[in-house]
Amino acid sequence: LIDAIAFNSPESSAELLSNINSMRENGVSREDTENTLDTLLSSGPYSSSLPVWTKSKFMARYSRRARMASLRRTLDMMKPPEEKMDDSDPSLRNRRRRSLVSLLRSLSNDNELESVKSKVPAIIQLERKAKKATRADAQDLRSRLPEGLETPKFEILAKMNNGGRENVEIRRYEPYSVCAVSTTKPRPVSSNETDAKLGNPELSGASSFGALAGYLFGKNNEKVAMKMTTPVIMSKDDENTAEFMSFVLPSKYWVDPQVAPQPLPESGVTLQRRSSEDRAIIMFGGYASKNEVEKRKKELLSVVKKDENWTLLNENNASVDILQYNDPFTPPWRRLNEASVNVVLLNDTSGK
Repeated sequence: LIDAIAFNSPESSAELLSNINSMRENGVSREDTENTLDTLLSSGPYSSSLPVWTKSKFMARYSRRARMASLRRTLDMMKPPEEKMDDSDPSLRNRRRRSLVSLLRSLSNDNELESVKSKVPAIIQLERKAKKATRADAQDLRSRLPEGLETPKFEILAKMNNGGRENVEIRRYEPYSVCAVSTTKPRPVSSNETDAKLGNPELSGASSFGALAGYLFGKNNEKVAMKMTTPVIMSKDDENTAEFMSFVLPSKYWVDPQVAPQPLPESGVTLQRRSSEDRAIIMFGGYASKNEVEKRKKELLSVVKKDENWTLLNENNASVDILQYNDPFTPPWRRLNEASVNVVLLNDTSGK
């Protein structure tokens, strides 16, 4: 682990990652694998023996312990908890394990580091990227869209002024279909028959995600597995109260979702068609944590309200959707999120 974070050589990270994967593939129990990751974390970045001076970022260029402190800061940014937890909390420990595996994947990727000849330790390079994750420009954010996955089609109608940044735009979406499930209703007792089994069921939204993944991957009336799409959409009903999670269906079902395999009755999953609509969106990176989401919602609504050409469709009760495009193991500096709200053109005479 020390070699992986100190030197600009992906080999050490790849070797450590390979050892972890080998434990899983060779039948080592999940508990033993987790204990190995916990040992790496507790003896390294989360060691109680790290002195105060290791917080100095300058010292991380020269000190092994300061690099461990940098690793700790980076791990915390890669998967920040939603609320304060102590080190014994199972959810927090599990998220730290996930962050470590994700970070090792990044360190083993040649494209993530500046150069093998750089004098800046690898972990400092990634710490910088993690800090800049939410401040990326529009071009960088667009490049984070996962390749090979279908996503709703749209036309960009206008760019909106957001203090010189180009991360807010008006889009006209073509119709598409989704499978959706309530995030506020408890899952049925028989959900093990309809939901996909997740490796991290304690994560926020995991039960809803499992219900949709179960439907998409074959737990439907035809037992047909469909291809994964992007993004995952969090939205509210017309009253802006009940919340839903949605997956986009494959494009062959966009004209009529009822020709798609039907959800099992007890799953709580429904199929819906989204009509063409105009939406203002703001793009942002990093993780869509509760605080970040609230910040971006307010920013988006403020930009729209100041615009001279577009206005909110429902000014008194505007519902903002949150779209997340990447899988959970994608590091924050590779993530694309969006907040989105319905808008209309002022003095629109097109009849749309």
